[in-house]
Amino acid sequence: MSAFSLATRYAKSLLQLAQEKGKLDEVFNDMKAVNHILQSSYDLKLMLKSPIITTDKKLNVIKQLFEGKIDTILYSFMVLVIKKGREAYLNQVTEAFIEQYNVVRNITPVTITSAVKLDAGLVQSMIASLKTKEKLGEIQLHEIIDPTVIGGFILQYGDKMIDSSISRSLGALKGIIEDETYVKKYS
Repeated sequence: MSAFSLATRYAKSLLQLAQEKGKLDEVFNDMKAVNHILQSSYDLKLMLKSPIITTDKKLNVIKQLFEGKIDTILYSFMVLVIKKGREAYLNQVTEAFIEQYNVVRNITPVTITSAVKLDAGLVQSMIASLKTKEKLGEIQLHEIIDPTVIGGFILQYGDKMIDSSISRSLGALKGIIEDETYVKKYS
């Protein structure tokens, strides 16, 4: 079974359990925290993936890190994942859970990348236009400042991207110049 399929199945099971118990939002908030810890701790990821470290030691580390600090549904789920020998996929499971939660709550993550911080009014106008045009529900906005964009912006949501950056325009112009089709060839 592929890592994607496994992560999707485990995440779906946890999502359904959290919905049944009426704790979906609590589990989601805790899952975001767990995801952040897994993303930021290289040592923890290595420990979970290591075949040398025993299941008992992995469970002890998870207990020290999370017991009593996250919802019992999520903690019990993490213990189950480790006992089943699937702890190497825990990072993918957390990401799949967050994606599935967003689908259930009709939340669309949107990323705007620009060279400088954009005016709040302009961003709100772009988001409102995007919501109307694409019939989106709630928008979860993430802004990134990247000087390599030079100017303009790159807007990403789902599998779509609107690239109005100067760096893309310059790249296209460079391709045209390097192609040299505009130069008249003489024999």
